[in-house]
Amino acid sequence: MEPLNSFQIDALKEVGSMGMGNAATSLSKLVGKQVQLNLSNVQTLDPDAVARSIPESITMTGVMLRMTGDIKGVIMLLLEFNNAVVLSNLMLVPLQQQDDPVMCESALCETGNILAGSYLNVLFQFLDLKVIQSAPITCTGTITDVLEQASELMEHDIKQLLNIETMFMVHDVGHESGLNTIYGDMFLLLDSGSLDVLLSSINNMIPE
Repeated sequence: MEPLNSFQIDALKEVGSMGMGNAATSLSKLVGKQVQLNLSNVQTLDPDAVARSIPESITMTGVMLRMTGDIKGVIMLLLEFNNAVVLSNLMLVPLQQQDDPVMCESALCETGNILAGSYLNVLFQFLDLKVIQSAPITCTGTITDVLEQASELMEHDIKQLLNIETMFMVHDVGHESGLNTIYGDMFLLLDSGSLDVLLSSINNMIPE
């Protein structure tokens, strides 16, 4: 596949910024904390490159939602496991059920659902694409485990991973573990034709 051109990169940065801005606002309201975004780059990656960038010794958690419609693939919220635990705890503070593993997983799924929904609504409204998202699932393990689960959800191997580098940070967490800032990333994992559809929609924005 050819590298993204400058127009495609700028357009994806713009819609990525709007989508994650919308998602960050939703997350800030949910946890009552300041959420900061760091949108730095857009690139397509081989999944193996992502796997190589994260040591197998680090336990990761992915919250995944399958996308169907004009775009087929998976949107994934990726966090280190400890960050995922603290984020779910923040969601459960009003319910005082932080020690319930089932509730923690449910809270994390709901967080992923809200973030992905906010992100996708802006992204695909802007590009005039119709996409339906499934209910979220979680996977915890090595980065290889998480990517294999994503491949199963897509029902075939991941061909392209679109990384609109949208790290978010939840500040002033003050968790008993000593963790004070939560970090997470959002990824789009696409089938072989969906990236072409996405880029075609962006190219159609270029004035004649």
